[in-house]
Amino acid sequence: MTSPSATPGVVRIDPHAALAPDPDQPGALVSMQYEGDDKRLVAGTWGADAGVAELDAYPVDEICVVLEGSITVESSSAGRQEFLPGDVFAIRRGTALTWSQTDSTRKVYVVLNAD
Repeated sequence: MTSPSATPGVVRIDPHAALAPDPDQPGALVSMQYEGDDKRLVAGTWGADAGVAELDAYPVDEICVVLEGSITVESSSAGRQEFLPGDVFAIRRGTALTWSQTDSTRKVYVVLNAD
């Protein structure tokens, strides 16, 4: 008989998880709750106050589920899109865009890092 894996096969992503400062994004908060066997795949909950970021190339492939607030993404390929609570959207790594969020924005994310 084999022993069970130390990593559970099913992980609940808690949308209400306590968030801590994100070392990679000043002003943002994060709770990373899942890391895949491929360590580039992570998921969790993210939050931030109002802000705007202009990115020449989005650094990861990401799927977002908006929980609170709103997120507006503007790119030359997709135009301007606003996402509200309950909306789900994806961003392809390398996309040039402007990202803005309202005060007290919160989302669930699934990210595939480049390296």
